[in-house]
Amino acid sequence: MHPVEQRTERKARVAICIATYQRRELLRRLLAGISRLSFERMPAPEILVVVVDNDVHRSAADICDSVVLPWRAKYVLEPCRGIAQARNRAIREAEDSDFLAFIDDDEVPAPLWLDELLSTQARFEADIVCGPVLPRFAPGVPEWAKAGSFFSKHIHSTGYAMETCCTGNVLISRKVISAVPAFDERFGLTGGEDTHFFLRARRAGFQIICASGAIVYEDVPASRANLHWLLRRAYQTGNCWVLCESSLDRTLPTRIARIAKACGRILQGAISLCVSPVFGTAAFVQALAKLFLGAGMIAALAGRNFQAYRSRGMDAPKESKGRAHSWVEDSPVKEA
Repeated sequence: MHPVEQRTERKARVAICIATYQRRELLRRLLAGISRLSFERMPAPEILVVVVDNDVHRSAADICDSVVLPWRAKYVLEPCRGIAQARNRAIREAEDSDFLAFIDDDEVPAPLWLDELLSTQARFEADIVCGPVLPRFAPGVPEWAKAGSFFSKHIHSTGYAMETCCTGNVLISRKVISAVPAFDERFGLTGGEDTHFFLRARRAGFQIICASGAIVYEDVPASRANLHWLLRRAYQTGNCWVLCESSLDRTLPTRIARIAKACGRILQGAISLCVSPVFGTAAFVQALAKLFLGAGMIAALAGRNFQAYRSRGMDAPKESKGRAHSWVEDSPVKEA
């Protein structure tokens, strides 16, 4: 008899991708959370942690120096400002990873976050797996902001098919990246690049599945839980959504439908605003948010792009001195 040949399956390779800009302490908390990841449903994968610093002053460099991770890690500078540019740099730095897991720099994963994403992917053979983002409120956040669910999204059951998702908590297979190779950098300062990416992925035939147990927690400071910030975000959401749709479908019937939706949101907001005093502050802000959502949509239809991510700090990067640490620092990749 011939000896039985033993086969050892190759571990999955996962790049955890983080784009960051001047959020030093939040990034520290995120990296600490990543260091505590554990695996119960799936074998522990080979992990590469990629941090893309979009600040030309390298404000995240010493944070990455100070955090010890149990996996290989890479810190890179992307001097071209824009959230899409930073995410694309993460894709280029992911090497030969089978999957890319994106998480935001103001979030912290539950210990089984990546385990749940990978197990759901294996169970449903999904191309893209997304999980819920739950708010974690800082002291000083008013009760009306918590009650209004401004920072909470509906959690779908595991296996639920999604039309789109966001990069705050998502696992993307390499074949998706090969077919839909990059985030559209026209959305670098407006946001919405993730919505646009996943809409294109769905159009290309890829499946987006929800993993209800793949939880990350988003830090919500008091500075966000106020009328100005919430209305600004509502306006940006409406503006980005129309920009995403318009770039994919410019036909007249679709444009008319978008105008109708925008007017509908404004009408809903106006009606809700009239009755909101009866239901309290949260209802009042929700009504105003609908108005601003519609206004953002109308602005996009008129050709106005709201650049929410425009900020200072766009001067040339300073030269860095060599440092001996566990992180690998690469020079910026130049586009051909």
